[in-house]
Amino acid sequence: MKNLFLLIFEELFPFIFFVKNKRRKINQIQTKNAPAQVIKEYSILSLEKLNQRLAEEHDRATKIDNKTVKFTLGLSVSLTILSTVSGTLVKLLPGNNINYTIIFLCGMSSVFMLIAGIISLGALKTLPKYGYGTRHEISAERKEKSHFAKVLFLQEEINIVRHLRNESAYQCLRNGFLLLLMALIISMFFIHIPVETNHTSYPSNCTVVIDKNAATKEPIAPNSNKKKKAITNQLT
Repeated sequence: MKNLFLLIFEELFPFIFFVKNKRRKINQIQTKNAPAQVIKEYSILSLEKLNQRLAEEHDRATKIDNKTVKFTLGLSVSLTILSTVSGTLVKLLPGNNINYTIIFLCGMSSVFMLIAGIISLGALKTLPKYGYGTRHEISAERKEKSHFAKVLFLQEEINIVRHLRNESAYQCLRNGFLLLLMALIISMFFIHIPVETNHTSYPSNCTVVIDKNAATKEPIAPNSNKKKKAITNQLT
């Protein structure tokens, strides 16, 4: 149960675990260096194979850094702008208590996406690189397999830090996108924007009937009452 809770917490706040795991891994590399048992196991490979594996790890480090910077940073910036615009549009909605929930979700989405961008910017920071320089060339001339085994192990370990950084940035980006999606869904299903319509007033049926009856009546001449009085006087 405890492991499940930690897993959920890590998925919700991956940047906390990234900082912790990064420090622990770098401290292990700097203090413990390469264990003798690992060097012995790696030394089973030929010198050419060790050199090939070292070149692969160098190439892998470059690809991870490029992916983290170009993809994650660009996507996080674009989604941050989108979430900010969504939060601004909420202000245009009619007064509703759910608006505060939408604003909160959009704000948290922006926070997660900005954290993803900050983590991805960490790829611009120079991490240690093992297996190059004069000392490495001297060991290559002497064909010291133990040296190649050592630098290969250290390069693999430092690439794990790169992998953790890339994964953490992706998780933060994912959480931000999910929060933004939740805000949009709530806006679609729970917010009803009143639509103004032009109401044209028409006369009622009774009014129309009265108007029709009034229209069928013969017009009364202005002097008709005087003529009636004159005829009555003559008869009398």
